[in-house]
Amino acid sequence: MLFDSHCHLNHSPLIENLAQVLQQASDKHISHFLVPATAPADWLTTIRLAETYPCIYAGIGIHPWYTANYNDSALNQLEFLLEAHPHTIMGEIGLDFARAHNEAEKNLQINCFESQLLLAKKMRRPAIIHHVHATGTCLQSIKRCHFTYGGIAHAFSGSIQEAQAWIKHGFLIGIGSLLLRTQAKKIRHIAEKLPLQHMVIETDAPYMSPHPQQKNSPDNLRQIAEIIASLRNCHWEDIATITRKNMFKIIH
Repeated sequence: MLFDSHCHLNHSPLIENLAQVLQQASDKHISHFLVPATAPADWLTTIRLAETYPCIYAGIGIHPWYTANYNDSALNQLEFLLEAHPHTIMGEIGLDFARAHNEAEKNLQINCFESQLLLAKKMRRPAIIHHVHATGTCLQSIKRCHFTYGGIAHAFSGSIQEAQAWIKHGFLIGIGSLLLRTQAKKIRHIAEKLPLQHMVIETDAPYMSPHPQQKNSPDNLRQIAEIIASLRNCHWEDIATITRKNMFKIIH
């Protein structure tokens, strides 16, 4: 069975059709989901999903797009919820310099990110990291915070060298829906060459759709596993077994 390491079942249109979405995923042998929250407004919704459905695990955090929500009150609430729900991890947090228009906006993202890293360190939780045009700065923050609880480098699209830098800091590499785009050569190279013990697979549904006119769907995870298997001359079930095992090391 497959484990989707990054799937926004807490967001529209998936949450409104959750029973159907979970059934369609099950039909493709997808059994578990890590669902990250991105802002305080969806923290409780995400935790409740994990409490209601045994197949769902929760992450909560402030995504770099939502730094307007970053303040002491939000951090206090985040700490309270993490303490009250010990199986909830930190995320989705990180940096997105494609959305930062000046140094002040970059610095706000960094402050928000590092505050949450320090909280994750205090709570001994792994973290789901969003890192767009900011891999080097993300890794600097992880070093500066002495964060050693690992997690997932989500939606990875970099080089083998960058993957190795994340792995050195205890992170798994999230390979996902970019593989469904035939022109994405670099991620196919990663999917073929990266040792499987360092890999997890994800859809980022309903985002990162391979088709501009459609929302992404969790059941695309099966095709992602099949593409990786074809690149490595093995069966998709081999990819499922190893990546699921990698995920359970993070969430347990």
